[in-house]
Amino acid sequence: MAIARALIAEPALLLCDEILSALDVSVQAAILDLLTRLRQEHAVAMLFISHDLAVVRRLADRVGVLYRGRLMEAGPTAALFEPPFHPYTHSLLMAVPSLKAEKRPARRSPADSAATGVPPSANGCAFAGRCPWQLGRLCEETPPPWQTTEQGLGIRCHIPLPELSARAGWKPADGLREPQPTEPDPRSIPTGQGAAGSPLGR
Repeated sequence: MAIARALIAEPALLLCDEILSALDVSVQAAILDLLTRLRQEHAVAMLFISHDLAVVRRLADRVGVLYRGRLMEAGPTAALFEPPFHPYTHSLLMAVPSLKAEKRPARRSPADSAATGVPPSANGCAFAGRCPWQLGRLCEETPPPWQTTEQGLGIRCHIPLPELSARAGWKPADGLREPQPTEPDPRSIPTGQGAAGSPLGR
């Protein structure tokens, strides 16, 4: 009923904020199938806000990852699930249960590190203080640059892309170019402090 009410006005954009939370798995699957069909039939764009990376991977064409209201990583969905990863994105991926978990390299997740108790500055990285890969005061005081992979994924971090891959336990992907300390193309990387991109991890 909620989906039908939202579509009555024939919107160009449908906002879906944690719409699958607390639902049975079978009901979730039915809703996902319905939304996929409605998107095609009504040519409506959908922005999903979700912590469920399985949903993100299934539905989204592009993904933005937010931490404390700041965009950490954004780009095509397929690229987001391949190294290199932003340290926060890596922690989200490591938190997903997997039957092949025993094959993962042993490493500490950023989510497991204790906070320093010092809130991030307005200029530094929002993840500073919780990131075990932090580069000292550089991350706390200097805005991290956008780096772009050949797959079109933007990662906002001081650590070079090949090193991000190595720290995550994977070999750097082929075709990565050197970090570009420039802002991403605003047409391809969503900006702002609120919900941006589709869908979002928080």
